[in-house]
Amino acid sequence: MSKKYIYIATAALLIVIQSNAQIRPGGSSSTRQGGSQRSTDPDSETPLKENKETNKPKIPSVIKSWEVHEQGSMIQKTEIDTSLIFYHIYEPFNKKSISSTFTGNNGGAYISNNFFKRDFNSDFYFTRSFDAYWLTPSQLKYYNTTTPYSLLDYSQSENRMAKNETRFNVFLSQNVNKKLNFELIYNQTRSQGQYLKQENKFHNIALVSSYNSNNFLSHSNIIFNRLEGQENGGLDTLNTGQLPPLNGTNKTEDFPVRMDDAVNQLQNNNIYTVNEYRLGKTIEADSVKKVLESFIPRVGFIHEFEFSGNKRKFTKTNPNTFFKNTVDKDTLTHDSTQYTRLTNIFQIKFYEAPDRKHTFGKRAYIGHDQLWYNISTTRHYFPEKQSNTFVGGGIFRNEGTFWQWEANGRIYLTGYRAGQTELSGFINKPMKIGKDSPSLRIEGSLKTLVPEYFDRYFYSNHFEWMNNFSNIKEMTIRSSIHSLKYKTTIGANYSLIGNYIYNNLEALPAQAGSELLVVSAYLNKDFENDHWLIRTQLLTQKASNENYIHLPAFAGFISMNYRTIISKVMHFQLGVDARYNTLFYADAYEPATARFYLQNTQKIGNYPYIDLHANLKLKRTRFFFILKNAASRLVGDNFFVAPNYPYYRRTFRIGVAWSFYD
Repeated sequence: MSKKYIYIATAALLIVIQSNAQIRPGGSSSTRQGGSQRSTDPDSETPLKENKETNKPKIPSVIKSWEVHEQGSMIQKTEIDTSLIFYHIYEPFNKKSISSTFTGNNGGAYISNNFFKRDFNSDFYFTRSFDAYWLTPSQLKYYNTTTPYSLLDYSQSENRMAKNETRFNVFLSQNVNKKLNFELIYNQTRSQGQYLKQENKFHNIALVSSYNSNNFLSHSNIIFNRLEGQENGGLDTLNTGQLPPLNGTNKTEDFPVRMDDAVNQLQNNNIYTVNEYRLGKTIEADSVKKVLESFIPRVGFIHEFEFSGNKRKFTKTNPNTFFKNTVDKDTLTHDSTQYTRLTNIFQIKFYEAPDRKHTFGKRAYIGHDQLWYNISTTRHYFPEKQSNTFVGGGIFRNEGTFWQWEANGRIYLTGYRAGQTELSGFINKPMKIGKDSPSLRIEGSLKTLVPEYFDRYFYSNHFEWMNNFSNIKEMTIRSSIHSLKYKTTIGANYSLIGNYIYNNLEALPAQAGSELLVVSAYLNKDFENDHWLIRTQLLTQKASNENYIHLPAFAGFISMNYRTIISKVMHFQLGVDARYNTLFYADAYEPATARFYLQNTQKIGNYPYIDLHANLKLKRTRFFFILKNAASRLVGDNFFVAPNYPYYRRTFRIGVAWSFYD
């Protein structure tokens, strides 16, 4: 309960701060390297007008936003999302990938069906199946605002009492002065689902700050992530040997499920700060030459600190049902696994010099991880404390117009990951073809990876293993051509992996006996005019050995939208979305380990998931209505999204978002 009071008190404090508007001279906002800037209301086509009813001038809303990557050495500008297009797509796993295998309810476990989208923001082994719901420092946007900026986002299912889904997100950002900004992020989702015992709840709370001056940059945050979900094991097909017809007259809550007494809980507490002191030169303002005063950084000294505490609990009242093995033979399964990481990285960065020709940036760093592991067992010995010491660096050219490139490397010298090496880089080449200016981008990486700790050591009431895996050898190449004029991206990916680790038919980690090759190609294309927008995303992929991995040969997403303006003030969009993937043996889900694993009994796919939607926007307010799986009971009943886990029957959601800039 004390944690809840802390959250409430913090939110109340920031709301009070938010209510006090800032007073600044118009047009006096500072610039931020790499930050995107809006000099007008982001939801308006015209600049904000002065308030004629008061003697005080109206402060223009100027909002800049950016992200911080690569141990604080890269600041990348971002855009504020206030668009009406695709506002109705709110489920995190659908925003990440056009096709996923998941347990059928928002907040449930998922795995992308696109092999090259299987990257994770969290390094905790047991959050990988829930990574899209997590908030981590690498995902945060930092802001600088002349006026307070806030966003309230709410959505609701058709029934508030049963099978309910409610989502409520709050974002507040305000500058204390020109250099110091604070943010509050609160996201909460609760979804009961349509079937028995599949309720999921997750929320994120983040307190974020940034300080921006010529010589000193600081980015800090405190994040709390929580997720709790009932695990029903999917529909019970053991008695019939086949899946029940889902389009029958039976209510979804009448279908029996395989478990009714299991709960999965995940939590994460994260403290992060990265600070940089910069040396450089200041160019004085010259009104004759129309030169503004500016600061050119030459070298930066950066320190990054992160403390991440993670915990997973899996409980089941009767351990002798559902699972093949019960190790402790207790009357209660109460598995607990903890992972804590403390990381410090010291870095020196030499900046590119925009006032000098033929220069490139350089950086070098040294870092240390202190790791603590705890598995709820007294039967086996597992190393509970580990550490890593590593060095790395890179060279880069991001300011050039002829091309941009980057090369990075890291090697672990001592500790658990001793001998692990990571090399990566990219080349981005703008081109001129006729009236179009496409860009060619090639990315590559070459890695030798030490297997994850929990792939080697794990113990619970239903699973236990101690593995002596060899290091993973991985080479990946990604290439794409992007055209702004034709709104088209064509790409191909290639990955060759030796000693690939996967979860076998028994849901146990195993290592491949031969190399695994995965290739894919994709096409993203928008067709757009004043009234129509058609978005097409197509993916084809192939793996060399289906003994180690199962992937759909084809997946696609198509959205057709008609848009117009009603009464010259209301933007209106009406459309239909369709998701599809070919039949394949989708991975099954194991609740006790929260991981997906190979199976060869049930194929998933060959079903069009069709959603109808309407989006509206009136000034700073957006609305959506979406009818999910609108074709259920009309085009068949094979709407399973994982073995034994069905998708929603036809249902709808409504949502609204308000933006405030003063």
